[in-house]
Amino acid sequence: MSTTDILAELPALSPAELESVWQTAGQLLEGRSLSASPELVAAIDEADASWAKDGGMPVDEARRKLG
Repeated sequence: MSTTDILAELPALSPAELESVWQTAGQLLEGRSLSASPELVAAIDEADASWAKDGGMPVDEARRKLG
C-alpha cells in the first residue's frame, strides 16, 4: 500500500482508529530526527522576509518573546 493509498483511507476511519494511527506513527518516529525540505526552508525564509518588509516581526524575535 502506498502513502497515497493510506492517506486516501484516513477520512473513512473512526476517531478511535485515527487516534490509534496517530499514536502508532508517533511511536515509529520516536528517536528519529526530521528535517525540512529545501522548499519548506525557502518558503519560511520568504515569509520571514515578507513580515520584516511589511513592518512585522521576524520569526527569531517572536520566538524570543514567546520563549
